[in-house]
Formats: sequence, structure tokens, C-alpha cells
Amino acid sequence: MKALIRSVVFNRWLRFCDKIMGSSEYSFGNIFLSYKDGLVIRATDGCLTAWMKIAECEPFYGEVQIPLRLLKGFLIGEKTEEVELTFIGDQVLLHANQETLRIKTSQPKDRERMEHFKEVGRTHLKKFVTYLDFATAALEEGDMTYIGSFDNHLVMVASSRTILSICEFDDSSFEEFHFSVPYMSSRHIVKAMKVYQKDCLLTLAIGDEKLTLLTDDFGMQICGEKSSFDSKIDQVFFENGNPEMLYSAFAKYISKAAWLLPKDTILKISGTDKEIKFFGTYGSVQYKAELPMGVSKPFEVEVSPHRLRSALARMSSRLFLIVSDRFIRIGDQKGRYVVIPFAHIR
Repeated sequence: MKALIRSVVFNRWLRFCDKIMGSSEYSFGNIFLSYKDGLVIRATDGCLTAWMKIAECEPFYGEVQIPLRLLKGFLIGEKTEEVELTFIGDQVLLHANQETLRIKTSQPKDRERMEHFKEVGRTHLKKFVTYLDFATAALEEGDMTYIGSFDNHLVMVASSRTILSICEFDDSSFEEFHFSVPYMSSRHIVKAMKVYQKDCLLTLAIGDEKLTLLTDDFGMQICGEKSSFDSKIDQVFFENGNPEMLYSAFAKYISKAAWLLPKDTILKISGTDKEIKFFGTYGSVQYKAELPMGVSKPFEVEVSPHRLRSALARMSSRLFLIVSDRFIRIGDQKGRYVVIPFAHIR
């Protein structure tokens, strides 16, 4: 088998694979080459798996395993327009200009295929990734992100120890589905898309055990679990309080508290009809700030300034505050919300 691969395309997809795999040792740093209507690369972190066609080629059997670092290393500083990839027996040869890389491979195994799925809706890839980046920004390893439908719209809900991040897509219609995916693979998707850098239609589909993402250039499947929509989230969407525009200093004080206080420190935020106060302390360090902005109802919340900073940094600069009887909700005009329950309710 012989294939000619454009160097720019090859390099971009290898960087894409690198982000998909992250620091996971599941595949021991290997990618997998196979044939399906052309030369296909598969990369995985053990939960998230991506397939992408990178070139035309002749059919061949199974999947060939190759260390990603060797392919990336061969392409460093490569100026030729195309790289030639050839399979000869149990060896893979890469050739460009006056250079050749020869890699001995193990016996090919059966090609891993995508699991069966049913389409539930479509949206734009760039918006999906932007919202996924926001929803998962305040999470940590072990946390899950809910992706599903609410009133025929796509929503994402991510809950951490002190805040709830919610996104609502108001420009797409989706069939009912409910699925939760792990934090680490969600972040791998976000990082891979920063390499991809294109916007296009994204198809979402659901199977028995995996969520599927499809474009014309690649397919992905993410492990997780089917999960029901928390009815308590209804309160967040249908809260009819009067939105009050937050002063820009609010985000500045959150950012400064995150800078000054250790990661696990809690920041207390309280509001009255005259001002919003911030207070955090750790050992010999104490941080206080006052924002001369009154609110319609008094409130007191406790939050991780680091997690809240991560979420606010991914929202629009114009933020709006709603104070309910149970929580405060900070939102922008693009359907992104951060919800912080009152300290005595948590």
C-alpha cells in the first residue's frame, strides 16, 4: 500500500490526534492507520475515540499501530509538499525529499469501527465547542458534563462543588436524548478543535453507550452514561427575576481573589441594596473588596474563586445578575449561565 499525504494536512491531523489522546497512557502514545474509503487515522484516550480520513490509498487489511511521536518527529521542519507513506510487509516507510523513516510494526489487528448510533440533531461545530469549553471550565477530573435536550433545544449542564454551569442552544432543534460524558475527554475535544479551527455543521447522535459527533472531516465517539435531566434545572431557565447588569469590577475582584488565594479557598460573596462584598481568608492572608452596586434581594453565597474565574473568562463582557430565593444566576446574552446556590441551602 502506498499513499501520498499533503505535509500540511498530515501535520495538522497529527496535532489533532495529540490533543485527543492528551496525557492518557491508554494507547501508549500510538495512533492506528486503517482503510475505509481512503487512509484513516484513529486516535483515542480510552474513552474518546476519533477517526479522520487524511488521504486516498489502496485498500489494506486491519489497523496498523504506529507511535505518534515518531510521525510528529519526522515532520518537524518538513518543507516538502507531500510525504509518501508505504506499507511493506511488517514495516511502514515514510519518505520526503532525501529522508526516509522506517518503522517495524506489529501484526495488524481488525479495524475498530464506530458503534451504531441514531442522529438526534445538528448544530454548528464552533458554537458547540465554545459552549463545551465554557461548561467544563470549572470542572475537575472525575466530574461529568450533561449533554441533552430541553424543550427541543440542546443544553449542557456541568456541576462542580460550588457552581453550576449551563448553556442553552436556541438555534437548533433536537430530539429527546440525555447523556453525560467525563470531564477529561470533554477537554480533549475542546483542545483538538482549537487545532481543527474550522466551523461546519456538526451532527450529534446517540447509541447504547456512546455519544457520537460527526462532521465531513472526522467522526468521534465518547463513552459515558445515559442520564435523566434534573428537574431542578427548570428553576434556572424559568427564573423570572429582574436581570441587573453587573459592573465589570465584579469579574475583576473574582480574578484577583483567585490570584491571591490558594485553589481550595472559598470566597464569600454577599449582596445588599447598597453593595456587593467579597471576603476570602487563608492563613495569614485576607482579601476584601466592595462593589458599590445594590441588588434587588439580599444574598450570601460561597464559591471557589478559581472555578468562577474560569467560567467568567469564557463569557461575554456584559454580564447580568438575577437573585432568586435559592441562588444567584450570572448570565450573558448568548445563553451561558453560572448558578451559585445560597450558602445555607448547599
